[in-house]
Amino acid sequence: MHARTFAIIAAASLAGAPAYAAHARVEFVKPESFTDAGRHYAGGEVEDNLRRLAGHVTAEAARRLPADQSLDVWVTDVDLAGYYDPRQGFTREVRVVKDIYPPRIALRFRLTAADGTVVKEGERNLVDLDFLGRAQRYPLGGLGYEKEMLDDWLRNEFQPPRAAAR
Repeated sequence: MHARTFAIIAAASLAGAPAYAAHARVEFVKPESFTDAGRHYAGGEVEDNLRRLAGHVTAEAARRLPADQSLDVWVTDVDLAGYYDPRQGFTREVRVVKDIYPPRIALRFRLTAADGTVVKEGERNLVDLDFLGRAQRYPLGGLGYEKEMLDDWLRNEFQPPRAAAR
């Protein structure tokens, strides 16, 4: 993954929800310079973490966005919740998670309609300062705090328009 862009492209759909199933593409820009996407020396941990984050975004975008829209996301930095204490031995490393080490993800995005018009675009620096203070929806498999933060971003950023009051 050195000096190249790591990208995942996915499209997903949900049975029973034909109005939703947008296409989403997640690209990691210079992942070798990310603050903390995992341990580079741990046999593919960084690549696995990024693949899982991208898969989560594409699945959630497909569930939340109309089928005639496309979401492109360029992730420019990842800083996972917690840290590895440098005093730990290499073979006994454990990620220490405390409220002073919240998850952070920096990204740019563009939501495009089927005709190519840009519906919405922007740059966001996501951080979840209350990540330890709420119920964990993703307790298994790791990256739960980051997935929760991405869910919040997708939910808040791409809320469907409210019906006009009568």
